[in-house]
Amino acid sequence: MTEVIEQPAGEQRTGERILGALLYALLGLIVGTVTTFLHRGRVELFDTTLWVGIVLGLACILCLGIGLRMYLVDRWMTTGFAAGVVAAVGALGLWNPGSSVVVVGDAFGLAWLALASLIAAACAFWPQLPSRRARTTPVRDEYDGRSPTNLEESPK
Repeated sequence: MTEVIEQPAGEQRTGERILGALLYALLGLIVGTVTTFLHRGRVELFDTTLWVGIVLGLACILCLGIGLRMYLVDRWMTTGFAAGVVAAVGALGLWNPGSSVVVVGDAFGLAWLALASLIAAACAFWPQLPSRRARTTPVRDEYDGRSPTNLEESPK
């Protein structure tokens, strides 16, 4: 008979951690590529140009980074996501031989390069926050008429 070895829920093997980090790095590459191509998106509203692409792109990276950091206990996956975002933004920000420029070298493009990388890295390396303390008052499933301050009195 084969013996089943149960693994504790909090522990992962190194191979699982590396595979998870690589998959989240792939997700980071996809998010970084899409947001880099869309970071100069704008909307014409009456006579005003609103640059919504950079705001939505940075918000997307921030929300995904914070969500992964809060949901996943292990930091490897969030670090993989951040590495994927930084790699995609950095690679698309470089000048290539075909003279096709995705990130223009103006203040707007430099702000995108810096802020996207900084936000992704900050989400990955944010310190672990302590969990909330346990409740001091007893919790009951349904109200039975007793006040939480005086548990001896009961309406019967």
